[in-house]
Amino acid sequence: MRHNFVKFLMIVLMAVPFATVAQKSGANSIFERYSGKDGYTSVDINKGLFELFAEIDADDPEFDDFQKAIEGVESMRLIAYQIEEDKGNIEEKERFINDIRSNVTLDEFEELLVVKDKDANINFYAISSGSVIREVLMIVDGANEAVLLSLYGDIDLKHIAKLGSTMDLGGMEYLGKMKNN
Repeated sequence: MRHNFVKFLMIVLMAVPFATVAQKSGANSIFERYSGKDGYTSVDINKGLFELFAEIDADDPEFDDFQKAIEGVESMRLIAYQIEEDKGNIEEKERFINDIRSNVTLDEFEELLVVKDKDANINFYAISSGSVIREVLMIVDGANEAVLLSLYGDIDLKHIAKLGSTMDLGGMEYLGKMKNN
C-alpha cells in the first residue's frame, strides 16, 4: 500500500510544473479533450526525448541545426484535425478551431506573428521572461485542417523554424513560416 502511495505522490509532483504552465494558456484542456479522439492526431514529446537527441553526436549539419532547435525545449504538444479524402468533415474542423479559440486563454501571451495565405491562417503567440521565450503557441486554421501546437522551455526562435522542417508531423510544417516572415 505504501509503495503505491509513493508512486502516486511522485507522479503528482512531477506533473505539477507542467500542469501549472499548461493551465495558464488553457491549451492543456484542448489536448486532454481531443487526444486519442477519432480523426485527431496528437503528439506529446517530453524533455527526456529532447535530451536524448541532444546527446547524439553526428556529422550531419542538418542534425546539428535540429539539435540547436530543440536545445532548451522541455515539451512539445501538438493536436491536429485534418480533412482527407475519406476522413473528416468541415463541421468537426470548425468545432475544433472554435473550441481552441474559446478555451485557450491568450491574455498572458504576446502575438508574435500572423500569417495569412490562401490555405490557412497561422497565429504564433509567446510568453517571454526578459529575452527568454518560455512558451510558444501556434494555432492554425486551415481550409482542411486545424492545429494547436505548444512548445515549452527556453526557446530560441532563430532555430525553431528548423524544427518544423525536420520533424515530419502534420502541422509542424507551419513552424517554417516563422523563418520566412
